[in-house]
Amino acid sequence: MANVDAPNGFTPIRHLTGGTIRANEYPMLTSYSTKIHSGDAVIMDTTGYIAISGATPTNLVGVFAGCSYTNAAGEKKFSKYWDGVTTHTSAIAYVYDDPKIVYAVQHDGTGALADNNATFDLTVTAGTDSTGRSNFELSTSSKATDAPVRQIGLVNKPSNAWGASAEVEVIFEDHVWNGTAGAADAS
Repeated sequence: MANVDAPNGFTPIRHLTGGTIRANEYPMLTSYSTKIHSGDAVIMDTTGYIAISGATPTNLVGVFAGCSYTNAAGEKKFSKYWDGVTTHTSAIAYVYDDPKIVYAVQHDGTGALADNNATFDLTVTAGTDSTGRSNFELSTSSKATDAPVRQIGLVNKPSNAWGASAEVEVIFEDHVWNGTAGAADAS
């Protein structure tokens, strides 16, 4: 059976050292007008706020897990995604930020066993508002020696195999808390 082409961004599935997977709070700039969906990779911008990652980030913080904010009516809201509405106040992002978290993510091309330990850039596609989920994928064609995301294996689940749209386990190679991050992403 062929793999299903259904990008879903990054989903935390385990911890390399057996630790607990949890999201931490980060400030969001309320004037940030770009949508961020659960499962999107996020960076820390040069002012210290969370922002959506570009295709070749060098300062990944982790994966967006949702947010809270106060809307224009003064109501506290929790959401699976940041809707980009700039009239919100008191915005907080929840981010899976531990550099030892292993994520499941789909290749946008053909994932192969021979690519374990290789690094890849991201395919950045707008998420789906109705589900609040990301559509990020690994950019299969960007396999390089120094890209931000490292493939470590195939996700062990039914109906997933090496080949087109393979869902793989990855870690963030260029992570701000690993000491491997570079200059700020231009996202």
